[in-house]
Amino acid sequence: MGSGEWYTLVQKGKLTILNLPSPPLISSPSPTPSILLWPHFTLSATMRPGSTLLLLILAISSAVLTLASSTTVLKVSHHHKPLPLVDPRIVTFCNQTNHPEICIKSARLYGAKLRVIDATNVFNMLIEALQDRTHVIIARTKAMAKTQTSDQVLTCIESCLEYYNDAMDYTKEGVDAFVAGDVGTFITRLSAAITMFSTCNDGFVDFSIPNPLEEQNDRLMNMAGNCIAIGKLNFKGAY
Repeated sequence: MGSGEWYTLVQKGKLTILNLPSPPLISSPSPTPSILLWPHFTLSATMRPGSTLLLLILAISSAVLTLASSTTVLKVSHHHKPLPLVDPRIVTFCNQTNHPEICIKSARLYGAKLRVIDATNVFNMLIEALQDRTHVIIARTKAMAKTQTSDQVLTCIESCLEYYNDAMDYTKEGVDAFVAGDVGTFITRLSAAITMFSTCNDGFVDFSIPNPLEEQNDRLMNMAGNCIAIGKLNFKGAY
């Protein structure tokens, strides 16, 4: 073929026929075609069309197998741990709230910790869920504040962070009143926490701008309302 040879180029599952000058060969003790050293490529000398077809089939098969393996690994990596089953005793209490679905979702993650499911323990579950959720929202809101370019939105977000901290304080005071058996203070403090979440929403309304925290605030208000409803069940004769 003159000064050149025909070579089959195999690179990342692709196969190309090149007519290149013959580079120095490294001899091999086996009768198989010699392997050529070429920067960034693997070249296999071939002189027959049948060999080219065979290499093409092998390259395609290798690419298909690699793709199948990658897909399998991807599916395994997206496996999620299932949520715990809902204790039917929790449902009985949550049905006495204004937002039973949220109540059940809040309590199911904490129900496994307690053997006894009564009004007091369900209240403890809901309070813990409310406090944990508020901490998460505070962290997300702080991260959101770092990316804001609108002065009005940033002002509202910074105000909401203060309201969230106040809500946490009111929630703690409400729990203290609950433990002390002071039903009036208990309801007042949890209601104040609800007011803080609502006031956060009001700031965005005043500026007539979209509220990225509205959905979360509404959920926190409903969670706090459920805490009041279940907490009141512990004060027999008061209601």
